[in-house]
Amino acid sequence: MSTSDHRTAKPWAPHREDGLSLGALILAVAVAGAVGSVLRLSIGAPFEEHYMKFPWATLMINLGGSAALGLLTAVAHRWRGLPSWGVPVLGTGLLGSFTTFSAVMLAAVASQQSSLFGAVAGDEVIPAGLWEMLAYLGMGMLFCTAAAAAGITVGRALFGNGDEP
Repeated sequence: MSTSDHRTAKPWAPHREDGLSLGALILAVAVAGAVGSVLRLSIGAPFEEHYMKFPWATLMINLGGSAALGLLTAVAHRWRGLPSWGVPVLGTGLLGSFTTFSAVMLAAVASQQSSLFGAVAGDEVIPAGLWEMLAYLGMGMLFCTAAAAAGITVGRALFGNGDEP
């Protein structure tokens, strides 16, 4: 873009190399985010985690989404033909809404006794449910990181490292 073209471009509509404006990219990420949220709800709703002691469905959804994000990262690194909107739309939008830390927090708290926060303020120093919630959060972070690394490894095995021309 020349200097004069740059000054006349609309701030919300810079053209990218694939022809998408920033506004179109934001809309695509938002739509993909809505799809990821509905997909997460559709998969997780039948399990009624609020009545479970341990939120297994949320953990499995996050493991699968983390592995998919790792695979997307490896594919994006190797496949030069991937449009520039691919990672923001599929990674941030779709998989970002599919694997959310807020859902992990909600599942962890909801799986514990309903008066967990009241118990914290009571006579008990550390309520029993708090240990389970902390163990779940630690496992989620550890296993989801491992799932993302596995996705990257599989992607590199299938598509190469990206070092070759």
